This record gives sequence, C-alpha cells and structure tokens, in this order.
Amino acid sequence: MRKFFWLGAALMLVACVAWMVQADEAKQEEHAYIGSSSCKACHNQEAKGQQFTLWENSPHAHAYETLLNEESQKIAAEMGLEQPAAEAPECLKCHVTAWDAKPELLGKKYDQTEGVGCESCHGPAKDWKISHMRDVEKAMTQGMIHPDAELCKTCHNEESPTYKPFSWEKKWPPIAHPNPQNEDE
Repeated sequence: MRKFFWLGAALMLVACVAWMVQADEAKQEEHAYIGSSSCKACHNQEAKGQQFTLWENSPHAHAYETLLNEESQKIAAEMGLEQPAAEAPECLKCHVTAWDAKPELLGKKYDQTEGVGCESCHGPAKDWKISHMRDVEKAMTQGMIHPDAELCKTCHNEESPTYKPFSWEKKWPPIAHPNPQNEDE
C-alpha cells in the first residue's frame, strides 16, 4: 500500500513539473511586441549614444525594404517561392521582426516595414520596456535578450541565398550601439 502512495505522489510531482514547464514555455511565447519606435524616446538621446539613430541608419532597419527590390524578386523566383519575397515566410523570418507572431501580440506601434528592429535582437519588449531602465536582471526574466553570435546566426547562416561567412568579431562592431551610461544596454 505504501508503494502505491509513493508511486502516486511521484507521478503527481512529475505531472506538476511538466505542467509548470509547459505553462512557463507558453508564457515565454506570449511576450508582446511594441515596435522599435517605442524605443526611440529614450534610446535616441545623445547621452545614451543615439542608439536608435545608429539602428535606423543600419542595414537591419532596411531589411524589409530589400525584399521589395528586383534582386530579391529574382532570388525568390530562383528559389521557387510561391509568393513574392516581401510575403514569403522563407524571407520574412529574417527580414522582419515578429514576422510570425500572433496578431494580438503586435502593439499599435509595431510595423513590419521597420525590418529587423530592436525586438528582433532584444526580444519582445512590452513586458520589460520599463523595468530595463532600472533593473536589467529583472528585464532579462521578462523576455529581454542580450544578443550574441548564436542569435545572429539564426539568420546569418547557409540557409540564406545571399549568405557570406559570418564572423561575430567582424560584424558586431559596425552595428554596435552601446549606451555610454551603461555597458549592459
């Protein structure tokens, strides 16, 4: 009888842990996007290194626009895509922030034409936008990401039809946008 009690208790514990993991994964998927323009007010200040302007003038900010040019249309045709590059999931996944997010997770300021925006690299910001100003550690628990080479390689890889070997050491400095007030941002 005692064995059955402990077996039952163990099964309940496993079920509870599985439910908690599943709930946590679902919660992580539910972070909402607010759009890069939501970052501009703070991250375009001179004291913060005008990070927004640095992004705005970068190729990432214009990644969606590249899908509209003739070269991208040619590549899409050569790949045998059924849709134009600017509509094809194979292209959008790397050229648009939140390309496949549920519509209810896209805030009013979200705009797919902003290309690879702040939230592509730093995570959907609705839950951490305010907290990251005071507590980066807390923001990290709310979905904020500090990008690294592995994140970059989710797009900069051999799957891309225009792939060139990727080197974090060479590619990061031209797009770096440090906050002179805080090395964590």
